[in-house]
Amino acid sequence: MQKAVDRANRAVSRAESVRTFRIIDGDLTIENGYLTPSLKVKRARVLEDFAPVIDAIYSGKHQAG
Repeated sequence: MQKAVDRANRAVSRAESVRTFRIIDGDLTIENGYLTPSLKVKRARVLEDFAPVIDAIYSGKHQAG
């Protein structure tokens, strides 16, 4: 995964680059309510349900699992 992020980052400016990421366990699907029927991410739902992961990224803390 890191190699793919590194490759993508070469095509964008530092401001647009991915610096930190986490891989979540599970998919974002229409069925579980994370995507609309037109496959757009329901950001409010994702932000709510994954708040601990997002908070850990922005606080610089590592979260296992």
